[in-house]
Amino acid sequence: MRRLVLILMLQMFVSTPSWGMSARDMLLQAVHAFSETRGFSCTFQQQILFSEGGGQRYVGSIDVLRPGRFRWEYRKPYIQLYVGDGKAIWHYEPDLMQVQRLDELDAVDPVVMSLLDGRLDERDLVLIDHEATKLGHRYKVRLGKATPVWLEFDAQQHLLAVETKDALGHRNRIEFFGCSLQTPPTQRFRFSVPEGVDVVDVRANNKYEEKAP
Repeated sequence: MRRLVLILMLQMFVSTPSWGMSARDMLLQAVHAFSETRGFSCTFQQQILFSEGGGQRYVGSIDVLRPGRFRWEYRKPYIQLYVGDGKAIWHYEPDLMQVQRLDELDAVDPVVMSLLDGRLDERDLVLIDHEATKLGHRYKVRLGKATPVWLEFDAQQHLLAVETKDALGHRNRIEFFGCSLQTPPTQRFRFSVPEGVDVVDVRANNKYEEKAP
């Protein structure tokens, strides 16, 4: 579930919509503007609501540098880190003294991963529903047969939230705060395995374990 959350991380400030535009035109304008963004940084609050009741709240930050680099860091209720360095994705859990090396997360949510990399083909983006809100607009979108995603923007089309609902009925909502379009420094996207930590390589063609010296 947390890995799914990582992928849902992804959009930012975009240009102000023009009066008289259709909902789809406003959405495509937002996607195009986001594709032109070199990078961004935000803090976030995430809430997962389980279908059977109860839930979990997370707090952290996200940095993105295109193409293909990101840093998704949980600070509460416990520390957890994902770093995409452009070649691999590293998942570090200090409490478990373990690092996982992953291939990619595209299969989990193609819409958001495509937005992250700036490679979303607007012709393949399907607008399912649109709602006007007190603060702006909500768009329900889908890419192919992927799970629909709700994207919420304010009146200036600054991203407010991303929300999904999985096959089990669990809701996953992430709200973004204090976003900056200043390009994050490249060192934010480097990861070195801490001393003594186990490394589990779960990439498709690399099944082995090792330990940092």
